[in-house]
Amino acid sequence: MAEAAHIPIDWQRNDWPEKVGLRRTALIELGLLDPAARAALFEIPGATPRPLLQDNEQPHLTAEGPWLFEVTPETLGQRAVEDALCGLHAWLESRMEISRLAERLAPAMVAYPAGEPPALLRFYLPQVIRQLHAETHANWHHSLFGGIEQWWWPSDDSSWQMLGAMPERAPLESPWKLTLSASLYQALQGDPEVRTATRLLIQQYPELFAGVCACARSRRVEAALLAATEAGLVQRGERLAYAYRHLLAGKQE
Repeated sequence: MAEAAHIPIDWQRNDWPEKVGLRRTALIELGLLDPAARAALFEIPGATPRPLLQDNEQPHLTAEGPWLFEVTPETLGQRAVEDALCGLHAWLESRMEISRLAERLAPAMVAYPAGEPPALLRFYLPQVIRQLHAETHANWHHSLFGGIEQWWWPSDDSSWQMLGAMPERAPLESPWKLTLSASLYQALQGDPEVRTATRLLIQQYPELFAGVCACARSRRVEAALLAATEAGLVQRGERLAYAYRHLLAGKQE
């Protein structure tokens, strides 16, 4: 198999692990894909999809939210999987059936921060899942990661990185909640300046992000604000204007 950006390099250099019973599953956020790419995923022969969000009162959460797609050696290289790269946040290796895997991960979609009401959480984003994985002493750590052999996340250089060691035993079959301290929840939200600037720039200057994958927009804004810091700017308006010019210059190169 030729090296492909949507698959970890290790998988392309080694045989499919059928003999040890490992299953390989993509975690894809459908809302980040265009309608054609989204529909194509469900037409892949042999792929098994399962949603992580199911809310009859808010069907858009299921339609646009994260899904698991278990693949086979034949379906792994399908063009539809490659075209879903923009929404592809993780590759999971596990011996669990996909329905059970989805049940184990689904509770992580809702965070229970101390002193605040429950809130939806995109726990699978690389910057978020890495922080959650580091909380090895949390009472939910085993429930979230138990039964997963390895979690691969996409780095900024387009390579796939392993999250690291996972709990050795699979979790018990019991409900669990992602309870977070106020400080951890705040850290998972990321830099508020980046969030605000990204939202404003997308609303006011959508042309800056034409052709830019939705999952990469905040990273570009973050880099632009870092450049503003290096230029010595501290006022909010000046920093936002600098970020705009920085992004515009990048589009014109």
